[in-house]
This record gives sequence, C-alpha cells and structure tokens, in this order.
Amino acid sequence: MEQLSLVETSFLLSESIASPKHFSGLQIFEPPKDYEGNFARDLFQKLIMDPAVATPFNFKLKKSLGGLFYWVHDSKFDFNYHIRMSMLPGDGTDEQLRDLVERLHSHLIDRTRPLWEVYLIEGLSDGRFAIFTKIHYAMADGKMANSWLSGYLQSDKSVNDYRPFWQIPSFRPGYKESAGVIESALSTYISGLKQLKSIPGLIRLGTRMGLKFLNLRDQGPALPFCAPRTPFSVPATRSRIVSFGRLPFEKMRSISKITGVTLNDVILCCVDIGLNRYLKEKGILLRKPLVAQVPVRIGNGRRNALTGVELGNIDADALDHLETIFKRTTSVKEDLFSLPAESVVNFSLLIQASASISEWLGVSKFLPPLGSVIVSNVRGQQEFAYLAGAKLTEVYPVSVLSAGTALNITLYSYHDEVFFGLVGCKNELPDLDILSRHVEAACEILSNEILDNAKQHSVLISSR
Repeated sequence: MEQLSLVETSFLLSESIASPKHFSGLQIFEPPKDYEGNFARDLFQKLIMDPAVATPFNFKLKKSLGGLFYWVHDSKFDFNYHIRMSMLPGDGTDEQLRDLVERLHSHLIDRTRPLWEVYLIEGLSDGRFAIFTKIHYAMADGKMANSWLSGYLQSDKSVNDYRPFWQIPSFRPGYKESAGVIESALSTYISGLKQLKSIPGLIRLGTRMGLKFLNLRDQGPALPFCAPRTPFSVPATRSRIVSFGRLPFEKMRSISKITGVTLNDVILCCVDIGLNRYLKEKGILLRKPLVAQVPVRIGNGRRNALTGVELGNIDADALDHLETIFKRTTSVKEDLFSLPAESVVNFSLLIQASASISEWLGVSKFLPPLGSVIVSNVRGQQEFAYLAGAKLTEVYPVSVLSAGTALNITLYSYHDEVFFGLVGCKNELPDLDILSRHVEAACEILSNEILDNAKQHSVLISSR
C-alpha cells in the first residue's frame, strides 16, 4: 500500500458535489485521409479488446481506521466502466461537444474505483473524433497527467502501433509496491517529523504576510483574502460551463523575447487584460488589481504550491500591465524560493483549507475573496502528435474550481498555438465565451502596443 501525501489527501477532503477535484483533458483528432471505415469506432473496438491495465491505473482508494488514505490494488477492476464511447448527433458541432464536456466534467469520479475515466467521442464534423479524459488530482498533478496524456502518442503518422496510457506503467515518486505495518508506521512518523520541521518556515512566511498587511513590506505573494469581489470570486455551485480558445504561440514567445519577461508573465498579462475588459464591459469597476492563484513549482521542481499574485494596475496600458506582472511574479518567486519547500506547501494548504471551511460554514460571502481566478500553464510538445495515424489538432485542458473561486483558466501549448480552457460556475458566468474572446484579443493588443513602443524606445522590461 502507498499512503497519499498531505497535498493529495487535501483534494479528497475538500471535494464535494459542487466542487469536484479532477482534471480533464480534451484531445481532438483528424483521422487519416485515406482511412476506409469509421476510425473512431474501430479504435474503440481495439481498445476494449485489450483490457490490460498497468500500475497505478488499477489502484483504488482505501481509508484506514485512522482516517488516512492509501492506494490498494482493485481486484474487481471493471475495464468497461473506465473506457466508454459517446456519440454526438449528426455532424456534431463544437457547441455540442462543449455541452457534452460540461456534463461529463461536472460529475464526480467514483471513489470506489480507480480515479480515472476515458470517453471516446465520435460524430464531430469532417470525421473528427475526440478523447476526453478525467483524472483525479489525488492520483496525479497536472505535470504527471500531461505526461500520461501525451506519452501514448507518436511523432510519426505512419506508426500504427500504440499503447494507451493506462497500459504504460507509471510509478509515482515514492511509490512502493507493498509495505508492512512497521514500515507504514515508520513512514508516517517520518512524514510527521517533516511537518514539524516546516514550522519555522511557516512562522517566517506568516511574519512576512503580517508586515505586508501593515504596509511595511511590498514583496512576496499577494495577501490571502484581500482580492476584489467580482463574479469570478464567489462560491461555485454544481453546474459548470466551459469555453475554449487559442493564442498564437510564436507571437507570445516573441513578446517574451523582446521584453525579457517569461512566457508565463505574457500569459498572465493576456488573462489580466481579458478579465479587466470583460468586467469593464459589464460595468464592474475595480478599485484594486485582480489576484491570480497560480501554481508554483518549488523544491527543485518536485513540489507544487498554489500562491497568490497581484496582477496589473487598474487602467494601465498593456505594456505597463506586463511590466507590473513581471516585477510581482519575480518578487513572489524570490520570496518563496528563500523558504523550505515543505513550509510553502503547508502554508498553501492552510490557506486553501481556510477558504474551504469558510465556504462550508456559509461565511465566505462576508469575507474578501481569497483570489480572483486560478491560472495555470502546462507546457506541451511543439511537434505534431499522432494516434495510430490520426493527427492531434487541438488540446484543451479543463481544470478545477477551488473554494471561493468560480473561474479557472488553464493553458496548454501544442505545436504553434497555446490552447486554453475556461471552466466556471454556470450560474455566475453564463457568457464565458465572451471572456474567451477578450483573452484572445488581449494578445493582439499587447503585441501591437509593444511593436509601436519598440519603434520609439527599448521595451526590455527585465532591465528596468
């Protein structure tokens, strides 16, 4: 048995019907042009004819008497439950596909089974088909899930042999095939010591936050529960709405190179400009900057922590937005990297737990929001990928909503585009497509302003 980590357990404890904690990925394929027959149906038949499953995809949860969660082998694994086929009516439109994704993503994954599901969707226009995959965050983080969903694809379209990701063994860090009672107790004891050792770092981080609250310090992450109230920062209900969009990768990389900022800074800037334009269109005037909750990889990239970053100043032009975001993200990284990774992760969990508890008690509407939006970026491959000759053309991530947040924006770079998926609370954000178009337009706005300024003077932000 393998005991779940504190972070993995937190996703299980904070999950509810209104707040599922799984990540989804939508991959859209074009079948080979010379293929005779129904490619999607033939692919599905091949998949179900080979029900082999590797570790950890045949593991399910077990809860001990002490309340701890473990992974155990599922001796009654039902392959047909995890691999299913759906069909859109007629020549399925993108809107019909999106409606199906909304329904599938809204449902909890069954905890009595391994925490993943795959849906092969046929009936898209021009013979296209899609694969929609759900994976619980207790099972894998975004980086690992991405390696699963891209690892079974090929770079050569002439290759017909493939192994679906659930047949490729993927041992998680720290995984052990089995452990006795003494070994499990020792592992729990060592884990407890690590938590105790994180206390000094927690105190340092808490002190820094206190100084920032008193305006005696300006560096570091945004203060929790100090974000402006918007339609994005309210407790979400069960219903979900999704919207998809794309940004030009080369244009964004050019902006990054010209200004000397990171690609993540450019992405945050486009999101920030899009959000501000959306709110302004609705007559919502902000008094202070929005706050993005972003995952930061710490501990040599082995750990993930969700932290707040203040975005651009209100009514600033696009270039000023980018410069402000660059300075603030740099400050956040310098602050967090100076602390033990365990302390940063535990502080993030404490803040998220506080938001969950306030939402559960029904008092979150009386408190300032923890953040305005969750934004994450997953790096994909730059070459085209294929599945038995079918070309992968689009990849859209669909992620989770955390406590007190009704909007998540996750981006995924593939080939020469950055695809993004917005998921929100349908009751609060029924017009999410408008926001997607604003985010797409923001890239053009930022690019044009940088080119105009570059004709007159340097726009190298990182040297200022």
